[in-house]
Amino acid sequence: MSSSNGFSTPKQFLGLRAVFRIEKISILQTALSASGSSTLVAESPQPVQKVAIIGAGIAGLGLAHALLAPEITTNTKTNIKVDIFDSRLELDENAGSGIQLTGGLVALNEISPSLYRKVADASLPLEHVVSRCRPWFGTNRNDAEHGWKVLELDIQKAIRDDAAVRSQSETKDGNNEHTLVTDEREVVAYTILRGTLQRILHEELLREYGIQVQFGRRLRGLSFSPEDITQGGIMCQFKDGTVSGPYDLVIGCDGIQSVVKQYIDTGEIKSVDEGKDGRYSKSRSSAIYSGIRITFAIQAGEAEEASMSASGARFTQFFGNGAYALTSSYGAGREKLPARGAFLIYSDPNYCGPFERKRDFGATGFVAKASENVDWTQDNRVPREHISDCLAILQSASIPGSTVAKIVQSSSRFFDLGVYFHNPFSWNGWSREIPNNLQTHTGKFAVLAGDAAHAMPPFLGQGANQALQDAFVLASQIHRYNNEVQLRAGMIQNIDITPADLNLKDVLKEYEHMRWLPTTLITAKAAFLGYLEIGSGWAGYFRDAFFFIMGKIGVAKRVFLDSATPKL
Repeated sequence: MSSSNGFSTPKQFLGLRAVFRIEKISILQTALSASGSSTLVAESPQPVQKVAIIGAGIAGLGLAHALLAPEITTNTKTNIKVDIFDSRLELDENAGSGIQLTGGLVALNEISPSLYRKVADASLPLEHVVSRCRPWFGTNRNDAEHGWKVLELDIQKAIRDDAAVRSQSETKDGNNEHTLVTDEREVVAYTILRGTLQRILHEELLREYGIQVQFGRRLRGLSFSPEDITQGGIMCQFKDGTVSGPYDLVIGCDGIQSVVKQYIDTGEIKSVDEGKDGRYSKSRSSAIYSGIRITFAIQAGEAEEASMSASGARFTQFFGNGAYALTSSYGAGREKLPARGAFLIYSDPNYCGPFERKRDFGATGFVAKASENVDWTQDNRVPREHISDCLAILQSASIPGSTVAKIVQSSSRFFDLGVYFHNPFSWNGWSREIPNNLQTHTGKFAVLAGDAAHAMPPFLGQGANQALQDAFVLASQIHRYNNEVQLRAGMIQNIDITPADLNLKDVLKEYEHMRWLPTTLITAKAAFLGYLEIGSGWAGYFRDAFFFIMGKIGVAKRVFLDSATPKL
């Protein structure tokens, strides 16, 4: 796969940047010598040598691989030390749902081809996406077993056709872009259990680099210490009373309820109000509750189901009145039987979209708060007794097909969560400099990646994919910065020159600019689809017709491809 900047590998890209930097520094030397000046900027930029990653989810683990991978670090002499902290006590492979892997897996291939192969071999190829609705009229009006097919996408064919078109465009204009087809003609579209992907990333991080995740470490504060900027760095304070550091960079990969994001937004991490379930209070959260809930069940692989998934995974939506269901199969590991998942998506009765309904006015005009799952970790298990609630919603929404009910009844793992997303417009963006007590510039920063930066509704299946793309882009930017710092140190002897654009702040902002628009567009599209798909009454009829028409004119395929194709 070729890079969108015209270079096939990060090594080539960094190498050419180095040549440009040599020329730029030579010009600056000449100019300063002519003017008799010996100093352009007093402080010399320092390379990023020690990084703390907060959160060991897909974003955090993927970023650790990207910072350490030889495929990206070949041109950089700086050895980056990485520490990973996670508030959980351990990684639970049985927690969470299944996910689809498209553009994120392309990014993983850029980070480490061997790691890509391990993940792909543990996954199932994604073959088709089908949407059905209850018949509007006719003799089969009450046929709730099959329903009408309003949309079908052949994912493998759509991706191959799109790659062929892009290849022709590249030949004409000379611009190379990443596609979802590898150089070996493999289509990059898979499904895998979230826990399985995390296990592989975690195991390979330990095997390749000897890095252990430090579990049970919930971040409570960030500060700069000591005051000597040349020797100091960021100190991380944790709930258990321990302190780690100093670090040159802290990267928040701590999910939707990110405390690193809270620091970037406000300049502090306020004390976390926790209930008996350990969740954050709503008042400390910057995430927006959509008013949409998801209950899902995961059924372990069974021999009789294996043959059904032998040719790949099939996503099937069943549209009902005010709710819809989704079924699919997911890879659970190499030589393991695939798992099946059933998802029920419906409106929170206490909300109208993201707005809370007024339910209980007392004498003071107090509005009762709706019950929310504000900590979307996908680990919020619910008891098996929840089956009756799921079946009741299926029946009341007239959702066609019996597949969902069968999976729910035979599953042993049940989860319930609310759908949250972040407002993509924020004053400080994705990064913030950590000041010392004198409020002077330290050159040490906190930055966000994954859901901490751009939490999005899951209705296009792009959360994990965008997190892995963040990992590749951010790591590439950090190594480019380190390469330029080393170049400057090696080329300049008795003169102190810092090119105007050679600072970590601008590098982090460039990463944000590269990733902000793609993730914002996906967030907007996913939110629109989420509300559309749970339409009731006439809104439900509009949804059915909308999907049918968009499928016929090719818009549905284009939306999938635009979201799935990597932007690296």
